[in-house]
Amino acid sequence: VLVASTIAVTGVAAGEEESIREARDKREDAAERVAEAAEELELIEAEDSEVAGALMALDTVVILQEARIAEARQAIEAAEAEATLRWVETDRVATEIEDLRQRLRELAVDVYVSSMRPGTFLDSKDMTTAVRKSAILDAVIGDHGDLVARLRTLESDREDIARSAEQAIGDAELRQREVESSLVILEGRIASREAVRNELQERIQAQEAEVARWEREQYLMAILIDNLIAEELRRSAPDLTKESGQGFIMPIEGKISSGFGIRTHPILGTQRMHNGVDFSCVRDQPIWAAKLGTVIFAGWRDGYGNIVLVEHEGPVITLYAHMNELLVSKDMEVATGDLIGKCGSSGRSTGPHLHFEVRSGGEPKDPQIVLPG
Repeated sequence: VLVASTIAVTGVAAGEEESIREARDKREDAAERVAEAAEELELIEAEDSEVAGALMALDTVVILQEARIAEARQAIEAAEAEATLRWVETDRVATEIEDLRQRLRELAVDVYVSSMRPGTFLDSKDMTTAVRKSAILDAVIGDHGDLVARLRTLESDREDIARSAEQAIGDAELRQREVESSLVILEGRIASREAVRNELQERIQAQEAEVARWEREQYLMAILIDNLIAEELRRSAPDLTKESGQGFIMPIEGKISSGFGIRTHPILGTQRMHNGVDFSCVRDQPIWAAKLGTVIFAGWRDGYGNIVLVEHEGPVITLYAHMNELLVSKDMEVATGDLIGKCGSSGRSTGPHLHFEVRSGGEPKDPQIVLPG
């Protein structure tokens, strides 16, 4: 408000007015570009979110398919284990039967040989003994036939078991191949979606860079406008550019509202030393470097709020506190009258003002001693 009214009263040179207008046009253009880039960024991010959702859904399907593959593999293993058990069992039975057959062969041979010896049958003491021997021979021959039939049945069953096991294994392997085939298709879809998302991520990064570029352009134009206005303001008020004998100028346009020395603290209400002077000002009013120097600190300090410390030859340090915005950074070289910040009420403050200090050898000095009278 103060800046605008001052310029309106004093008038602005045609060249400066044109420069300010051009800078404002560029700032507005940058603001529009920021809005457009941000809108485009939102659209890309929405598309990316949609693709990410689709990828999550595909991942879920892949997990299900992998579970089915695992089930198929378990079925194959179970079928193979069952077949192995059946084969072991039939081998055991076959071995047992073979042992029985061998024993029966031996018994049959003994009976046969005994029956072929001359007089064996006739030498029987009676018909009962002869009949018993004949019955034993018939029983041996009959049991032998039953065992052979049983063996053949078991061997047939064994073949059926083997075929059944092989069929179960084949079915499980077929299911596994089918699921793996569908998984390959899914992985192809995932790869395609991931490629799309990678492209979107690249577009997002590029768009974020575009937004940042125009935001920086907007910021630089705002600083340029502030500097142009501040420069015009200083030229329109000769007292502000007047240097003292020590080479200092006034850091801001305004009256001193609180001087250097002991005073009642406006917030704490106690008697305290006031190590500088306070200039009354309006928010965002320009603050200038009081003398050529180097910025040794620009940031936040408790109580002081946003401050700038500038070191001058001597060495002498000037402090500018309670700023609303800092326009310089550490290690920057500033000339006398350079714009370094804007008036504010940050930190422990009752309202917008500039707290200005001058320190020499680490000790605070009354700024009015070095400032122009």
